[in-house]
Amino acid sequence: MRINISQLSKTLIASTALSIAGFAAAADALSSEFSFRVVETNAEGEEVLVERESIRPGEMISYELRHENMTDGAMAGLVIAAPVPDGVSLAFGSEITSVAAVFEVQAEMDPEQEGLEWSTVPAVRKVIDADGNLVEEPLPEEAVAAVRWTLSEPLEAGDSAFNSYRVRLN
Repeated sequence: MRINISQLSKTLIASTALSIAGFAAAADALSSEFSFRVVETNAEGEEVLVERESIRPGEMISYELRHENMTDGAMAGLVIAAPVPDGVSLAFGSEITSVAAVFEVQAEMDPEQEGLEWSTVPAVRKVIDADGNLVEEPLPEEAVAAVRWTLSEPLEAGDSAFNSYRVRLN
């Protein structure tokens, strides 16, 4: 079975978000680019990122987000968030950032709270075991609905931030 990559990418592009706390952002204040490529291994056993039209279950996609501060001043309070689309699972430990930032995942982590919660990694979730007890377990990769980076420092005028994460097609 093969899945057309454009189906996954349209979902991601449509729901990638950027928050700017306390900043009156004009449309041209922050330049943003999104790209994705399939992770392959070449003949030498090295990872390479390639553009392809389709992907098979078990293969990995690398999502990349670039943001550049187009203003004359620093932008503080930036939060870069992106979804983990249906049909894929986050590859824990694959997240990369070019700037100091706190990485978090969003998932259903507590059955006693309605909705999704954010957590740093490694994340745990609470589940009810066979005896009816509320216990903690490591958060499974397939439970993650979104990721975000909260930048620790302002993004200075003209500076860029690069963030990346990988997902595996279920």
